[in-house]
Formats: sequence, structure tokens, C-alpha cells
Amino acid sequence: MTLQHYIGSNKELPLGTIGQNPTYKPLSELNIKLFDQKQKKHKTYQKEDPLIEVFETEEDFEGIHIDYLDPFYETVRNKFTHPFVYELDIIHSPRALFRFIEKELSTGETIEIYSCLNELETKEKDDQLDVEIDLSKKRFGNHIVFKDIDELIDMFELEHLQYVLVKK
Repeated sequence: MTLQHYIGSNKELPLGTIGQNPTYKPLSELNIKLFDQKQKKHKTYQKEDPLIEVFETEEDFEGIHIDYLDPFYETVRNKFTHPFVYELDIIHSPRALFRFIEKELSTGETIEIYSCLNELETKEKDDQLDVEIDLSKKRFGNHIVFKDIDELIDMFELEHLQYVLVKK
């Protein structure tokens, strides 16, 4: 089963992939050998050289994808207090998620995150896993202080049936 993530907000959030930083390079520059199975020889392109999306570093690859909540997952909406609930994909690391939240929120606003295994959306959340993260005070839970987003993601992982309230 896959751990699914959802995000809730008091305002509409931008949709799509956010945070990734790709570059585009011609296929010929990438030193990738394409092999034609039928002819047992390397393929050559005689027409145009297609551009390929490339990520130079892991940080360039990190990002999030926000999409409207699929009606199939509508039951997860009751885990949120905010009216706008979306599906959330985290690409490679939660660093991009917290950078997005830090940029998107104004002082005093909150965003909610809920995670659960696919097809277990109707299960009750585990209140013992509830956590609050205050980005302005740089506080994780009631007692742990972090210096920046990198330190926060080193100590934090989204878990099954976990609700997270992020404040700014």
C-alpha cells in the first residue's frame, strides 16, 4: 500500500507541480545510447534533437504536486478543518513542501496535512501522532526547536494516520 498525503487550507492553493527546477537538454548531449532491439544497432536521430527534462541535483528534483481531491478520496475531507482540501504528492523530500508552505502562508495562517495508507481513508486518525509545527517560532511539537527547514526535515517524517498542523 502507498502512503497518500492530503493538504488543507483556508484559501485555494495553486495546482500542479511546484518546486522542481529542471533544465532541458538535447538528447544528443546526454550520452544516452538508445538501442533498437530489432536491428541490433544504435538508433540515430536524423530529424530534430528532442529536448529532455534533466535534474542536475537532488534539490532540483525535489518538489510537490497539488491536485484537486478525487471524489474517490472524499471521505478524507472530515480529517480537516479547512475548506480547501487537495491531494498532495511529495517528490523525493518534504523540503519542497515546507518551503512551499513557508512561502504560501501569511503570518497567522495555517495549513493542515494528513497522511494515510491508500484505501484506508475512512480509518480514524491516530491522535497520538498529531503534531503542530510553528514555522515562525521554529518549533516542532511543544518542545523541539529547529534552526531551519533542513533541520526540520531531518527530524520529521509523515506517518500513516497522522495529522499535522503547520502555522506561520
